[in-house]
Parts: sequence; structure tokens; C-alpha cells
Amino acid sequence: MPRSFYDPENAPDASEWLGIDEHERIRLARNYHEVARIKVPNVKAHAAIHAAVENQIATGFGPSCRAIQRLQKEGLTRHEAIHAIGSVLAAFIHELSNADAASRVDFQSRMNTAIEALTAAKWRAFADDK
Repeated sequence: MPRSFYDPENAPDASEWLGIDEHERIRLARNYHEVARIKVPNVKAHAAIHAAVENQIATGFGPSCRAIQRLQKEGLTRHEAIHAIGSVLAAFIHELSNADAASRVDFQSRMNTAIEALTAAKWRAFADDK
């Protein structure tokens, strides 16, 4: 039976999450934000980033798995930690979409380093500037 609810405060079962179609994962994240009446500039893009971070965690992507644990230990809720990791991911997606081939060479390594360096304090400072 397909998953019908997403709550970013509770990690989805990895195999269940990955067994869902990508469009459905995004729909679940979007629905969560709409039902919770959380205002974001672009709910579709926001939900896609949520799904991407959850995908990274579900597949065992080391930097994001370590970051989610570290950020929660530093006092962020799981949802805030998803946003923090997502902010790094979104920045690198934006960079990648505007980069030439030469600057794409070390993209993955730089993104991994940025996620590993993420702290709750850095996220809070970034979020406060928004």
C-alpha cells in the first residue's frame, strides 16, 4: 500500500520511502506543508528539496546522514535539519545549473564538504538572514 502521509519530524522507513514514485514523494512533502499551513515562496520547489534530502538519507548518503544526526543533537528539529541540509543542496543545484563544465568537476566533493560543515548555528544564522 502506498504511503499516504509524510511528517518531516519522523524519518520515513527507507525502503518504503524509496519504493514510492518520486512524484508521489514530492506530493507527500507538498501536502504536509499545505496542510500545516507553512508558507514558503515556492511550495513545489520546497517539496522537491524535502524529497531530495529524504532520498539522500534513505539511500545512506553519508554527509546527509551524519548532518541530520549532528543538527538534531545541536538542537534543531528534524524538520529544521531537513531545511538546513536542503539549503546547502539548493545552493549547489543553483550553482550547478549556472556552472560551466570546468567548475562542475569537483561539485560533488564541494557539496559533501559543505554538508559536513553544516552546523545548527550556521543554519540559524542563514535562516535569520532570510
